[in-house]
Amino acid sequence: MLKVLDAFRPETIIILGDFADFEPVSAHPRKPRSEQFLTADLVPIASALAELESVGALHKIYVMGNHEFRLERYIAKNAPALDGLFSYDAWVQDLGWETVPYLETYKLGKLNITHDTGTAGMNAHRDAAAAHMGSTIIGHTHRMAYEVRGKVDGVPYLAAMFGWLGKADKITYLHNAKAAHWVHGFGIGYTLSNGVTHVQPVPIIGGKCVVEGRVYSLK
Repeated sequence: MLKVLDAFRPETIIILGDFADFEPVSAHPRKPRSEQFLTADLVPIASALAELESVGALHKIYVMGNHEFRLERYIAKNAPALDGLFSYDAWVQDLGWETVPYLETYKLGKLNITHDTGTAGMNAHRDAAAAHMGSTIIGHTHRMAYEVRGKVDGVPYLAAMFGWLGKADKITYLHNAKAAHWVHGFGIGYTLSNGVTHVQPVPIIGGKCVVEGRVYSLK
């Protein structure tokens, strides 16, 4: 993905959420080998955000997901007296990113971009587009799907999700078999003067992907 971004040179980079995991404050039962301290998340997050910043995009948008929301939820439930002592949103903003709170939507022209609208699974992108009544991209599911549907008035709309970029051997909160539906990938797009964004899902298969006729590889 980083090789593609370096060549593609986007004006805008959008993180679709769950960039952070915050596993120590997750409500899911965890395997014994799981990390116990939040600092283990923050250090690699800062490093990964710096890698994305090196691309030189003018606009850097971080849409918060339910995993980022884990920290806020945990503090509110277990230590309300500490509310405001640390804000992950503010920490990310200090690193130079615009943040979009969990369960809110970022508008890129006519395109709605959010982490989720309350559903998961293979139809979550369709549910999100129906909720917005317009073109929508989501994160959340770790799946990849792309659908364009027509409308009576002749204006089609998009429903899409672009996979994930994690490591399957690091999953500690669900059975590995459930990750079989997940796809490594990301998306690129062009926003035209009419506000319509034409997007392209980019699956990563065997460490390789193809963008605009060029093959990109980990090696």
